[in-house]
Amino acid sequence: MGKKIAACLMAVLLLCSSMSALAAAPQTTSQSVCVMDADTGEILYEKDAYTQLPMASITKTMTALVAMENSDLQGTTTATNEALATVDLASTRIGFEAGENLTLDELMYCMLVYSANDAANILAAAVGGTVDNFVAMMNAKAEELGCTHTHFMNPNGLDADGHYTCAHDMAIITQAANKYPAFAKYAGSVTYTLPADNVIGEGWQIKTKVNALEQGSPVYDARIYAAKTGWTTKAHNTFIACAKTSDGSNMIVTLLNCPVKNGIFTETTALLNYAESAYPKLTVPTDAFEKQAKKAVKKTGGKLDEAELQAVTLRLPSSMTEKDLSYACAQTPSGVQLQISVAENSRKAYQEETGLDGSAPLATVMLPVMDDKNEKQEQAVQTQSESEKQGVAASMQQKLSHLPKLAQDAILGASIVVCAIVLMFVILFFIRLYHQRKKKQSRP
Repeated sequence: MGKKIAACLMAVLLLCSSMSALAAAPQTTSQSVCVMDADTGEILYEKDAYTQLPMASITKTMTALVAMENSDLQGTTTATNEALATVDLASTRIGFEAGENLTLDELMYCMLVYSANDAANILAAAVGGTVDNFVAMMNAKAEELGCTHTHFMNPNGLDADGHYTCAHDMAIITQAANKYPAFAKYAGSVTYTLPADNVIGEGWQIKTKVNALEQGSPVYDARIYAAKTGWTTKAHNTFIACAKTSDGSNMIVTLLNCPVKNGIFTETTALLNYAESAYPKLTVPTDAFEKQAKKAVKKTGGKLDEAELQAVTLRLPSSMTEKDLSYACAQTPSGVQLQISVAENSRKAYQEETGLDGSAPLATVMLPVMDDKNEKQEQAVQTQSESEKQGVAASMQQKLSHLPKLAQDAILGASIVVCAIVLMFVILFFIRLYHQRKKKQSRP
């Protein structure tokens, strides 16, 4: 019996140990790492996430974003010598030639599936007018997104002084690109067949460099639906991945300066496992912040649209609850913003569990403010309701007022007669009832 008890205890200890290991953050060889819940922007894991490093071909994520925002991808362009002049002939490229007619759609596939540097430059020149103008657009977009540790010198990612990013900024850029369905179409394709054009006689097939997308690969991860690799002698291996987790959430993983190629895939899988197991979803009901939201919106002279206010879903360590959260509202140029953060008295426990200090908001939501039109409609409904109450009593009188005086008198007289007849029948009923009771009492 003693041995059985000991064996049971050992099994329990092993189970607890395995559960603890599952929830622990994985050790990564990548120098800079970030894991983000793309649906909320919540950061779930960071490792030197603000260190500025070369980014290699994951640069093309921003190239794709700027192209998707500023062009019709079904449009056409012609490759020029100017666009091709700065592409290193020893780097990854398709081999496009000046004068070759191409669609932007083809260039996006070549850039994100095969990581072709010449495709990136031709695309940049087509969208920006010149490659330099396009690079300026990339930097403007980075500034707009709040990427303070990022600067671009080219649209392809080849090593250049002043060309750098950090894992946190790269997660923000990837989140923005992933909002366009076209990004997953291009960055999630395993193969693509180039069609024949005015230069090449027949099409040929290109293949992805993302092993994690290929079924049958030892590093295949079915959750990853869009990704981009990068490599240069200075940047080493870099990676961005968009994944759909078992609970339906969109996750983003970014890695910089990984010493081993397959390491970017195995570490991404480990980080996704960690994010799913350590951070279950928590839905915060509107009751938790509605009162504070009303006050904040009222201070701006507006009114909270309560009908449009929605619960907020975010992620917290399994040991924490809604009671560990705090709420703050701030006025921004685009409206009143709700910020949900870890409460001050819970930050120590949060940091011990996650390694994050908890000072950054877990989720930010723009509060729905009722515009003038909606407010007027609401007031109109209230006024209509009050008018209806008053109108019922006055409606008959209003209708009668349109009739001739003689008709009004006739209706009034008829109403009096009807009332008198009804009253008479009521009196006769009670008289009869009285006589019946008296007759019963007189019987022996």
